[in-house]
Amino acid sequence: MKDLKTVLMTRDGMPEAAADELIAEMHERVLDGEDPEDILYEIGLEPDYVFDLLMSKISNNY
Repeated sequence: MKDLKTVLMTRDGMPEAAADELIAEMHERVLDGEDPEDILYEIGLEPDYVFDLLMSKISNNY
């Protein structure tokens, strides 16, 4: 399975910087108490990417 950033870039034609920014914004929303599955659903992704989203700041990939 591809990671969240790769999916955003290939599926949506998003530049790397835009994908990084979107992931950071989604991560902040999770920290503010929103359900990560709901956030992913808003952009048309399955909950398979929850761990990518949760770990995005820890791993410094985004």
